[in-house]
Amino acid sequence: MMNERHRIKRLTALRYVLALPRSVWYNYTLLPLRQAWRLPILVSHRTKVENLTGEVTLIATKLRIGLVKIGFNTYQHTDFWHDRTRINIRGRWVMKGACAVGAGSCINVGEKGVLIFGDNVSIGPKTLIICHHTITFADHNQTSWCCTLMDTDQHRLVDNKGNWSNEDRPIELAEGVWLGCHVIITKGTRLAAYTTVGAGSVVHGSHDQERTVLAGNPATVVKRGVVREDFRRVEC
Repeated sequence: MMNERHRIKRLTALRYVLALPRSVWYNYTLLPLRQAWRLPILVSHRTKVENLTGEVTLIATKLRIGLVKIGFNTYQHTDFWHDRTRINIRGRWVMKGACAVGAGSCINVGEKGVLIFGDNVSIGPKTLIICHHTITFADHNQTSWCCTLMDTDQHRLVDNKGNWSNEDRPIELAEGVWLGCHVIITKGTRLAAYTTVGAGSVVHGSHDQERTVLAGNPATVVKRGVVREDFRRVEC
């Protein structure tokens, strides 16, 4: 057991060492000099940044090395050395504190998109976020692995007059929301504080009651008056 722990610690240290050259470049490219020298953003060497023509803003009262970690977190079924993380930012990505994006995830922010992370936000491995309008994660939000959040249909539907009939709509997750694995959040969704969403659920529309559990397709309330015990202890 002890040898396994030491092995994990050594591998983790190696990942951070390999991340340093790329992280230095991205910090000085994305952030003002007063922030960049502190290296608040760590980007794993297994991360492919496809586009950075947009804007990345880091708002935090206390900066530290690795306040933001991109491409590191894994679960039992993910392989850090083979699951490549992809980042495509043509719009705005605002981070208001500590956050982590898991290995193998994809974040795509379109030219008009605004992606907002509150403090202590953890995105699980192999999660897909496509933002063409606005997606907001409040403080202490956490997704498990292989979740999908899209505020767009990625295509247009037109009526017989040629009018666009499936406009992009924002997604808003309030404080303490937790998404189980393989959850799909569609455009126009709003979740109240401390909502838990069961694995494999498809969520649409406004769910305004706090401390509920949603499950199913479409997701409905299956339990009330509960909250995940460790919702503040996410991996950032």
